Amino acid sequence: APPVSAHELDALEALLAVRETLPFALEQLKDIAVDLPDIAPALRRLEARIAALAARGVDVERLDFEASYGRTSMEYYDGFVFGFYAADRPDLPPIATGGRYDALTRRLGRGAEIPAVGGVLRPGLMLELAEAGR
Repeated sequence: APPVSAHELDALEALLAVRETLPFALEQLKDIAVDLPDIAPALRRLEARIAALAARGVDVERLDFEASYGRTSMEYYDGFVFGFYAADRPDLPPIATGGRYDALTRRLGRGAEIPAVGGVLRPGLMLELAEAGR
């Protein structure tokens, strides 16, 4: 395949640089989609996810979004990824992380894809924070 153009590379770098609260991140991503129209389906899924979270009482205005999150430390995840942090303890690692990894099951399952979600909880951190009243 031919290499990506300089224009596409700039758009990809802009995409991976998005780091903002969820509503503002979505607006930035929509702007980037003008140059990368192939991300439009992912943006529709993100909008649906935002609506689902809001419908369940989650204050989406306060949720942080980082487009490159997990892309260097959770390489096998190929879809939505997440991390939960203690807001008043930035010195701690994430309390929980995870995401979707459908491509991994396709690879290991000889082409049979099984929708998969996984995660890691750190019970020691959870207990530490609970004991501290956080």
